[in-house]
Amino acid sequence: MSDRISLDQLLLADPADEGCFAGADFLAEYVELELAGEDPAIRFPGLAAHLRACPDCPAVYEGVLEAARAELSGEDG
Repeated sequence: MSDRISLDQLLLADPADEGCFAGADFLAEYVELELAGEDPAIRFPGLAAHLRACPDCPAVYEGVLEAARAELSGEDG
C-alpha cells in the first residue's frame, strides 16, 4: 500500500476536512455530543468531514465511541 495520495483523492477531498491531527483534540467532545443525541457535525464540521474521508480515523472514532458507551453502561472495558 502506498502512502502517496492520488490526484483523484485530492480532487474529492472536502475543503472542510481539517486533517487527522486537527480533530484529535475534539474527538471526545464529538463523541459526547453524539451520545447526548445531538449532531456533533454541527459543532465540529471539519471533524465530521474528516471522519467521512479518512481511511483510518473512523476506526479510532468507533473505538472512542464504544469505550464511552461501555463507561456509561458501567461495563468494565
